[in-house]
Amino acid sequence: MNPAIKRYGLFGLVFVVGLFSGVGLTELGKNDLVAASPDREIVAGTEIISILDDEVMSLTYRTNALTLTAQRSKPADRFAVQVTFANGRKPQQCLVSRDLAGLLPTFSNIVAKRQIQSQRFEAEFPQILGTLEIKDRIVAEAPPAMVFRTTEKRSAIAASYDGYAAEVGTSINAFVKLEGGCEALAQR
Repeated sequence: MNPAIKRYGLFGLVFVVGLFSGVGLTELGKNDLVAASPDREIVAGTEIISILDDEVMSLTYRTNALTLTAQRSKPADRFAVQVTFANGRKPQQCLVSRDLAGLLPTFSNIVAKRQIQSQRFEAEFPQILGTLEIKDRIVAEAPPAMVFRTTEKRSAIAASYDGYAAEVGTSINAFVKLEGGCEALAQR
């Protein structure tokens, strides 16, 4: 047999073995991650998200009715807010305080009251409030968005975040104020 064919054949065999090994390890890793996810336990007092207020650079809140984006270019600076409405209402723009009219501590430090099994999340908290994304200046990749829901009587709030769900201590009034847009946020 030709030595060149042997050499290239050997390289080809090594490549194919490596390819199948890599695919196998990838699939094994995926299964481990999926199996580990439901085993998380959230106890009362667990901080679901905790970011220093001055380090929050942007906050985006989306509902069926509106999208509110608050951002700033420097830490501890005032926020520029833009609100767009799904019904075609004229967008709002305003500058608000560096603590986002007192709401920033509420959304930059969210604490769990109790864990909720994922399959019970929508049943116990049937009304969608919206999704919230917070970015700080340190994290290169934004954390996943939090989905907030409430009870029928709007007496409790729950969040789904990064594969788990928990009732949280956040007040419904904070969401109402965000939904009030510039009119509500500039009154401070």
